[in-house]
Amino acid sequence: MYNWLKDIARERKTILCFGIDPSIQRIRLEGSTEDRILLFYSGIVDTLLEENQIAAIKPNYAYFAQYGFDGLNALMSLIRRYKNRVPIILDGKRGDIDRSSEAYATEVYNFWNADAVTVSPYMGEDSIRPFLVQNKLAYLLCRTSNPGAKDFQELKAKGKPIYEHVALKALSLNCGLVVGATSTSIKRIVKLTKDKLPFLIPGVGTQGGDLKMVLQAIKNNISHHRINSSSSIAFAYEKTGGKPEQAALQTTRSLNAEISKFF
Repeated sequence: MYNWLKDIARERKTILCFGIDPSIQRIRLEGSTEDRILLFYSGIVDTLLEENQIAAIKPNYAYFAQYGFDGLNALMSLIRRYKNRVPIILDGKRGDIDRSSEAYATEVYNFWNADAVTVSPYMGEDSIRPFLVQNKLAYLLCRTSNPGAKDFQELKAKGKPIYEHVALKALSLNCGLVVGATSTSIKRIVKLTKDKLPFLIPGVGTQGGDLKMVLQAIKNNISHHRINSSSSIAFAYEKTGGKPEQAALQTTRSLNAEISKFF
């Protein structure tokens, strides 16, 4: 998985990941919920892949599950459509006691056939290990992009913030980290992990994360990281007008104008 992340980034000169977070109220298409989700997002992803504008997709499980089987069927169809064409990171934020995590890992990797998954590390190493499967990748929630991240992640234990303990645990387990673009702590986490671990970096776009700061922090080993942007790509047409896929293409081109400088 690490090699594929690097190879596809170098080939396309981007580390941009498109987050797929369906909001049916914003999808201006007719038909069933399943069809609307599938048509809307496949149109965008097809366009972005054809133009080499993205190097991963990140469907968010919760956004699909809220629509019941219509949403889950759409998720399966999208994964099948793009499997082996681009890394698929299932944003499921799984994590439980060891046997439950084993069941979740089977679901994520064998049923959904995802290449990577986000994992909550709160319950410790035994809850993480089932997701550490060969040729797959687990991203531990470390210092996230939401405002409430500081409530627990920045609390100190043994003299350092909890997110630093998570980063060090990830280094010992050789897995990835979710590190938000909305905090300068990314610089500290790069240093702690010796620039060895792949980051999934949300928060660029609608959440107002600092793209240039992030790129400077990860520039020395950029190709295995992924910077995620979701609604600002999918719903760019709400601001610009025109077709969703063309508005998404213009937005990704703007982001990649900055990203490509580091290749």
